Amino acid sequence: MKIINQEQKEFWNEKKGDIWVSLEHNIDKMLGPLGDQAIKILKPKVGEKILDIGCGTGSTSQTLSNLVGESGLVTGIDISKPILNFAEKKKESKKIKNINFIQADAQNHQFSNSNYDAIFSRFGVMFFEDPIAAFKNIKKSLVGNGRLTFVCWSNREENDWINLSSNVASQFLELPPKANPKDPGPFAFEDYFYIKEILIKAGWSNIKIKAYKKKIIIGDTLDSAADFLSRMGPMSVPFENANEQTKEKVVSALKECYSKYFTPRGVEFHFSSWIVSALNPKD
Repeated sequence: MKIINQEQKEFWNEKKGDIWVSLEHNIDKMLGPLGDQAIKILKPKVGEKILDIGCGTGSTSQTLSNLVGESGLVTGIDISKPILNFAEKKKESKKIKNINFIQADAQNHQFSNSNYDAIFSRFGVMFFEDPIAAFKNIKKSLVGNGRLTFVCWSNREENDWINLSSNVASQFLELPPKANPKDPGPFAFEDYFYIKEILIKAGWSNIKIKAYKKKIIIGDTLDSAADFLSRMGPMSVPFENANEQTKEKVVSALKECYSKYFTPRGVEFHFSSWIVSALNPKD
């Protein structure tokens, strides 16, 4: 099988994978409300088979597995071995029987045709090298009229959790250059019309794209918020590789920036996303 998305494979299987695992609790607290809203739109049913793309540490897979019940099945797919190893351990510790995990790239993985009733993803579909090919490929795995629902980031400028943090961190760290629009990365799908174009060209129907914005607490204190977000986004690996003095400067500057967003409940940021749904045509 042709090797694709090599850069993303290396990124998520090296330091980033371990960092992601270490932040699992914080990430789920941050992304959970957005993923839960997308799951409400998907409306999983008891007995269904669901494919969870970019399943990460398996939290969304576990939520879906509860909804489909023992007669259903959830398959989580991700390209990161360290992240999936963690997901497997969580599944085994909870003795969950109706989840299986695959380490593969959904863009060219050879799925069984018409095997799933629905496909879900929480921020896991923006990293494809060729998104049209990817969405064509995953569509093959669905039954006729099978459902797709995913949540992805919309306008970067409306996501101050990453935009402000990157601007602050860039004063002390050499961050990777901002990706060009539509290049694989967290904000590859920020353009509404680009998402629609991809899904139309990939053969999907009944495409619906809804904006979902929410304020979310990302840390109870300034310290916890700065510690968390210093290890998220584009600054995560440069921060991990920095010396202690530089790390202290980054965290101190982030705390100062976040003080403007501190509320009695903690540090609260604006989050802006798209929740996308579509159907696999019967014919």
